[in-house]
Amino acid sequence: MKVFRLRLVKLLLLGFLLANLVFLYYTWNTLLWRRISRALSGESQPAEEPPKAAKLSPKEKLRNANKHIRKSITIVFYGHYNFEQDLKASIDSILDVIPNMPILVLQDGGAEYAYPPVNYERNLTAGEERTVLFQSLSFDVRRTRQELNPLASIRTKYALIMPDGVRLNSKNILQKILREINSMGLPGQPKEQRPPVPPEQLVRRMVLVPFAGNLKSFSSCVKMNLDLPDWTLELVATNDTRRCDLFLQKHAILLDAAALAAMPEPFSLPFPEMLYMQAKIANLSTTVFPQAFQEGRRLFASFHTKQRRMDLRRRQFREMYKKLQIKRIVRRAYRVPGKAQAREVWGQGHGLVLDGQFSSSNTSLPLITDIDLFGCERTTKSCIGSVYNERPYYSYLGKHTPPCCLDKLRTTFNHVLEEFENVGIRYWLDNRALQSAIETNHLSPDAYDIDISFNVQDLERSNAMKKSQSKPYVDNEGFYWIKATDGHHFRVQFSKPNQVGVNLLPYSISGTEAKASGFFGWKARSF
Repeated sequence: MKVFRLRLVKLLLLGFLLANLVFLYYTWNTLLWRRISRALSGESQPAEEPPKAAKLSPKEKLRNANKHIRKSITIVFYGHYNFEQDLKASIDSILDVIPNMPILVLQDGGAEYAYPPVNYERNLTAGEERTVLFQSLSFDVRRTRQELNPLASIRTKYALIMPDGVRLNSKNILQKILREINSMGLPGQPKEQRPPVPPEQLVRRMVLVPFAGNLKSFSSCVKMNLDLPDWTLELVATNDTRRCDLFLQKHAILLDAAALAAMPEPFSLPFPEMLYMQAKIANLSTTVFPQAFQEGRRLFASFHTKQRRMDLRRRQFREMYKKLQIKRIVRRAYRVPGKAQAREVWGQGHGLVLDGQFSSSNTSLPLITDIDLFGCERTTKSCIGSVYNERPYYSYLGKHTPPCCLDKLRTTFNHVLEEFENVGIRYWLDNRALQSAIETNHLSPDAYDIDISFNVQDLERSNAMKKSQSKPYVDNEGFYWIKATDGHHFRVQFSKPNQVGVNLLPYSISGTEAKASGFFGWKARSF
């Protein structure tokens, strides 16, 4: 009986196992054929629902936002003056809002800029690192080319060039300007119509962020035309922020670090004017952001520091015009006629420094034009230099005669004509510089001297020419009359050091024939 029960239990277990195996076989077979038939018919499998993202806490959202800003922007301080600055408070206000923000402080190497040295120390809290880097732009033979390059310290896509004296109260404005420069299309378009910029694409645009303390009564935007062949810089005041080639009042600049690297000297004084010149040549567009940064401590409030800064700015602008080979500045600004322009001057009334009071924002005022010339005075040498094969050096550079030299050449020419007319000397003009004068009423843009032929029988009528036969003569207006050493012709220069001038070629007239009298060369032709 006991043996029979054991056999029955074994049979039941065996039957149960066989039933499970049969069930598993048919289940697997059914599922397999379903997958095969679905694959043959081209039906797609139902997509699995993505797992729901965990809801972030406000603290985690803040941490992610700060991380995105730190990975995208490096804040660069440049253009400050160490004898009066607000760098420590400005940097602290940024790090208080966004800890570990990469900050680069660039310093020019001259003693007037780098002294006294700026000492920055910050009590680091938990999780903070030292992310503030000071770098000198002065040449040091002990440093490598990579170490001398300030752009090597910028490891983010964008650089935010910040002026001294700022207080950052919130990261919102940084998020907004980052969103603005990261968007393609025109400013003001709906967000869905402005796709994001690909990470590898160069952004050829600058976002200008003004400061809250800027004066509304003065225009901040200037349209700029840089005509290098004519040595000319034209500045036109405007209130149109879409045509802002140069922003005059206090502001920050956000731009692609690769665009900075493409410029020959992005960090060069005067700043940011020199940067705008290079950006104009590189065809970088600008966008004036509608919101503003908050002001820091007021700087240069005393007369001494204000005058010291202005003296340095004059020197910077003088060097910039020399480096860019600019000799004429045309300013068109809105202001009251006859009222002196509120700007600093250099030399004999020449406007040198551009400031925030360039023009009134009231465009109903008349548009007044001022033209300033540089580089050609009575006490300086001529910009033309030596001439070989009838071609000055600048003609090989694709440039015309400097406008300051043309102005002095025109002045000398008019002075000689006035002298000849007053004493009754018979003369005629046959110089190439005057070929287009009849049609255009202007000298040829490539003129570097003028020839005036005159009747040698009238020479004694001119007191200046009579005196210059024995030795050089300076008349009452400062013009320098001299007789050539290789003949009997004369030359009238703007001054003794400035050799821009007019050649006086004597001719003897016999009947209907005129012959060169006492001078030789290709100009001595009879007719």
